[in-house]
Amino acid sequence: MNLVRTVRVGATVGVWVVMFAGACRAEVWPSRPLRLINAGAPGTVTDIVARQLAERVGAQLGQAMVVDSRPSAGGIHALEALKLSPPDGYTLGLVQSAQMSVAPALFDHLPYDTVSDFAPVGILYHGPQVLAVNASLDVSSLAGLIELAKARPGRLRYSSTGNGSPTHIVMEQFKQLAGIDLQHIPYRGAAGHQAVVSGEVEVMMEGLAPLLPHILAGSLRPLAVTGVQRLAVLSDVPTLAELGIPGVEPVWVGVIALRGTPPAVIDRLNQEFVRAMSTPAVRDRYEGLGRIVSTGTPRQMTDVMAGEIPRWRELIKKTGIKPD
Repeated sequence: MNLVRTVRVGATVGVWVVMFAGACRAEVWPSRPLRLINAGAPGTVTDIVARQLAERVGAQLGQAMVVDSRPSAGGIHALEALKLSPPDGYTLGLVQSAQMSVAPALFDHLPYDTVSDFAPVGILYHGPQVLAVNASLDVSSLAGLIELAKARPGRLRYSSTGNGSPTHIVMEQFKQLAGIDLQHIPYRGAAGHQAVVSGEVEVMMEGLAPLLPHILAGSLRPLAVTGVQRLAVLSDVPTLAELGIPGVEPVWVGVIALRGTPPAVIDRLNQEFVRAMSTPAVRDRYEGLGRIVSTGTPRQMTDVMAGEIPRWRELIKKTGIKPD
């Protein structure tokens, strides 16, 4: 009897040891490399940001973070790939506000729902856009541009990087708020920048990075920036809000995981990305490129999207914007 009891006790203890060991192994995260999917083509701003963050956050976590670039209109391929991955926190998405808040109104049939299919990790930074004009245009202020546009409705032209791109949508929002009519000329990618530099069109609203060399060279004249905070590198250029046109917000960049990812993993990811963005080297580099480091919580990112989606839906319905 004692031998039977001993065998039973030993077997029970063995089962508990195995279960405990398995539970401990299950709690270790991350235990293998992570993947960061982004919609930027190699060499673009989004791709460069993804690689910088992957290197830094991967080092913090003690695991490699591999960048997976999936360029497509509206960033659809990138988010579709994320949706098909397991909700375990090993596959993440680096996203822009256009993908998360604008695309639901811009595209008729997305293969995912940006609200119900994904779990926000947090916004990392905001990228104010610069309203700039070709230096040959006889305009030195926002008031001067609005006055000229009202005197010549539909005759001034602005370029974008494509129909439905942020450079198109934000400019249309500005037009509505300013009460002016500018003719939209869509281009493919960087050709939109060259068009305003060469004088083929007169106006453009774009992130600072591609415009800054031309501003410094005197080819472009900056009139205002979006949002409520001036850029350190263009400290003498006022915001649209300062000039009486509030509501044109900067684009933002953040990180998401798949819905169903364990909350503890989401929190850890948020902490590590915030930690990476908080280093002086990152802050200084981003400020020099016209970006504002503004990390937040998953809840804050959720709230931002909830406020933006209906506003963009209304604008797109009103303007009839269609993507390429």
